[in-house]
Amino acid sequence: MLRFTTDQLQTFVTVIEYGTFDAAADVLGVSASAVSQRIKAMEQAAGRVLVRRTNPISPTESGENILRIARQSEFLQAELERELGTSSKGQSVAVAVNADSLATWFLQAVAQLAQEDKIFCDVRREGEYHSSALLRSGEVVAALTSNPESIPGCSVEKLADVGYRVVASRSFVEHYFPSYPQVTAQQLAQAPVLEFDRKDVGLTSARQLILDRFQVEGEWTAPPAIYLPSSPDYARAVLAGIAWGILPEAQCLEALESGELVELTERPVEVPLYWQHWNIDSPVLRRLGERVRSAIGQVA
Repeated sequence: MLRFTTDQLQTFVTVIEYGTFDAAADVLGVSASAVSQRIKAMEQAAGRVLVRRTNPISPTESGENILRIARQSEFLQAELERELGTSSKGQSVAVAVNADSLATWFLQAVAQLAQEDKIFCDVRREGEYHSSALLRSGEVVAALTSNPESIPGCSVEKLADVGYRVVASRSFVEHYFPSYPQVTAQQLAQAPVLEFDRKDVGLTSARQLILDRFQVEGEWTAPPAIYLPSSPDYARAVLAGIAWGILPEAQCLEALESGELVELTERPVEVPLYWQHWNIDSPVLRRLGERVRSAIGQVA
């Protein structure tokens, strides 16, 4: 039966996290040779290569499975110490969260977990369409994702459909769409759009909704794009009339009601949000899920 020691699993995680045998050795307080020997022993026991000797070192496909299990083992060890009362520091959990959730509602869950449960979130910001990769590697214990398919070793549940409004400031509309509510393909091609980053896919749906509303004929040439990977600054930029974009309803309903913002589509873009987490029996993970569901329930 294949078994790895605690020292081997800890070494494996440290090598991947710090990228080199030398850096891992410094963290673990052993020689680089000892680190290398532990990894080789694991590979011999597994009968396959587990890490790519690149710079930085990265896990192979088999290594990714071991990495996830090793991180789960560390997590369960910390939880055991918590349950037995041998640790008074609480427990840290790594969670992947998209920027908009972080800017609008997720911090409420973070606060409750820290203040009431002594569970402290190590938040990794990642787009909701890309956060599953962090779960596969075991880098996070849970993630907000728009992918309904669970990855191996994880469970998934739907939290809500989050509404995004396609909006522009009134001054922006007056400048770029002077005949509004009539809008032409040429005007759309010249009006700059605000993108969060190059992983942002929500604007694809927004563009189609704009075409449907204004019944634009002809090909819509891609407009100039401005990239701004910060949710609060993205909202400020739209309000300032720099470009049109999509905003969570929590960030723009007030401005829409006051007339400061103009809605460019007849209906919002609905983005599904799922909670995906390690499929292990854990009081900490259960509490984490409860706090997340409670927090999103107040805005969705």
